[in-house]
Amino acid sequence: MDDPSLPFKHAIGHGESWSHRNELAAPVMEWVERSDAFLQADAWLHDIFVRLQRGHVEANMSALYQGLHLLRRKCDREEWHVFCLESTRAHPLRQLLHLCPYSRHSYERPRGYAGDADLIDYVYSQRKTEDPPIGQSIYRFLYQQTGPQCVRERRMILAREIDTIAERVHQPRVLSIACGHLREAEQSRAVAERRVGQFLAMDQDTSSLEEVARQHPGGVVRPVCDNVRSIVLGRSVFESQDLVYSAGLYDYLSQNVAQRLTRRLFEMLRPGGRLVIANFALSTPDAGYLEAFMDWWLVYRDEEQMRDLAAEIDPAHISHMNLFRDSVGHVIYLELERR
Repeated sequence: MDDPSLPFKHAIGHGESWSHRNELAAPVMEWVERSDAFLQADAWLHDIFVRLQRGHVEANMSALYQGLHLLRRKCDREEWHVFCLESTRAHPLRQLLHLCPYSRHSYERPRGYAGDADLIDYVYSQRKTEDPPIGQSIYRFLYQQTGPQCVRERRMILAREIDTIAERVHQPRVLSIACGHLREAEQSRAVAERRVGQFLAMDQDTSSLEEVARQHPGGVVRPVCDNVRSIVLGRSVFESQDLVYSAGLYDYLSQNVAQRLTRRLFEMLRPGGRLVIANFALSTPDAGYLEAFMDWWLVYRDEEQMRDLAAEIDPAHISHMNLFRDSVGHVIYLELERR
């Protein structure tokens, strides 16, 4: 099979041997130190495009994924942004990659914004589509990457949080912020057994709320159409909650807005109530592909930034704070318990 790392050889000169796609780090470092780095990146993208057309999707997608991750790390933010807006959007590789329904959906934004609930459903379970075989193969590759793995584990962690609060509190009140399709509730034993007193599912997308209502008839889960701005400004308040959580919202918020929202959500808790926030970590290797070919831009945080989300909360009101990463290592969770 042809070597998908071949373009990287030219970036460091003749005589170097990079026989495996995982050995991309050093060539990319040399790339970015040279003034013609992005011209070489365009040539590399073309090489990936040709190789993908020939087949061997797994090897060439892996080379693309890793190369974009490393290039993103070595560039400054402005250079990377220009590369994504000018080079990758105009490249024929994009059209080939968008035969994958997951990549195409993100780029086209049928609901008008990135990361909608339909897109997240693509990573909860592999969908059968009518797309060409190469598009389905690209989708299968992406489904197996760390980002989708983290999203699936996030659903399990949040379902466990719901079940745990139902063990601690009789008929607890639960609030999900920017709930999407609320798939974690479908995995919760407490919700299935009606051991949750009230479950508010808040989102600004009415299509998402219609799916929530369809999946949860009977009144335990109540869809609420509202937006984050209203909460931050104090116009919308959902008091006396035992559990408040947000699964994917903070990945789109600036630090200042995220801090204000965290304080507002914390204030909605009863004494002993818990606030749980999830956010993708700075180390996430999927970011290069997401930004370059899916036009999906998240706000990535480290532990210090996650801890700083509680900066506007009086420490005397916090009985417990905990930070942890999922088993994959690329989503950070902040847990706050109210005194």
